[in-house]
Amino acid sequence: MPKDYYDILGVPRTASADEIKKAFRKKAHELHPDKGGDEKSFKEVNEAFQVLGDAKKRSAYDTFGHAAFSGGSGAQGYGGFGGFEGMNINMEDLGDLGDVIGSMFGFGGGGASRRRRGKDIETRVDIDFLDSVRGITKPITLRVLSACADCKGTGAAGSKTKTCGLCGGKGQVQQAQRTPFGVFQSVMNCTACGGSGIVPETACRVCGGAGVTALNKTLNVRIPPGIADGESLRLEGEGEVAERGGKAGDLYVHVRVRAHEHFRREGNDVVSVERVPTSVLFLGGTADIRTVDGAGTLAIPPGTQPGTVFKLRGRGMPYLHSRSRGDHLVTVMPEVSKKLTREQKRLLEELRDAGL
Repeated sequence: MPKDYYDILGVPRTASADEIKKAFRKKAHELHPDKGGDEKSFKEVNEAFQVLGDAKKRSAYDTFGHAAFSGGSGAQGYGGFGGFEGMNINMEDLGDLGDVIGSMFGFGGGGASRRRRGKDIETRVDIDFLDSVRGITKPITLRVLSACADCKGTGAAGSKTKTCGLCGGKGQVQQAQRTPFGVFQSVMNCTACGGSGIVPETACRVCGGAGVTALNKTLNVRIPPGIADGESLRLEGEGEVAERGGKAGDLYVHVRVRAHEHFRREGNDVVSVERVPTSVLFLGGTADIRTVDGAGTLAIPPGTQPGTVFKLRGRGMPYLHSRSRGDHLVTVMPEVSKKLTREQKRLLEELRDAGL
């Protein structure tokens, strides 16, 4: 006895079209043969979605059951199908799963259906350590595909546009592919019009009708305070434009922070080592230090041991997109001079003889 399609997808008969689609995507991912799933179950899931994912076929199935597709009932026009035979899938509806199924059967998957979006591009920018504390604006020049200035991205400078003859203005075409499980019919973006449904009557002489040309583009990129080495910024819509008016991709700026000779970052804390005169460690006093905000002083209590760490609260790295900051951890070490005057040497010898 054939299995119930609702049971195969694990949804109730009252499930909405969106719930059925989500259940199909989940099951197909789990049962994909390339991921160790059962091929027979994978086929059943797709067969169930072929029916329940189509409003007319679902209505016939709810009324006549499996007989609706066997030719043995009053429901005509649906015909028999084996496995995926005659299956019509819009890869854009399936999102990432379209890529999985498409790559499995060799017709491009969901990637083609999203092709009108321009490419994302990446670049790298190097900044100094202190610039990562304060933030900085850096000019970046890139060579990217931009909208053709002559035709303003239409691909038809000085002429009108017309309905695409390949897709009839729909922007999408169906592609049939025979697979080991049957025939897939996938809905893809039209390659002639790039999914726009229109083409120029006369192609632009500058861009050849593509609507895009390669240009140098300079952007002033604001790098926020607190950015860490290896982090990236995403600038939406600053990537390459798509042909004939498609949405532009994004620009990803990867930030490299140069090492500093004195400061080091640990999380949002700044770490440094300061050399302090030995007499100050013994007797107490103040020591001049460097901070990421400039020169400062540090109060040293009497009897401070070498290696003692002092915490300057709120003087470290800023948290991204926040006014809060980490701390500055200062380790004090004795300053040892390689050249001593006779008087200094005599005094140190007296201290040594006194047991200090």
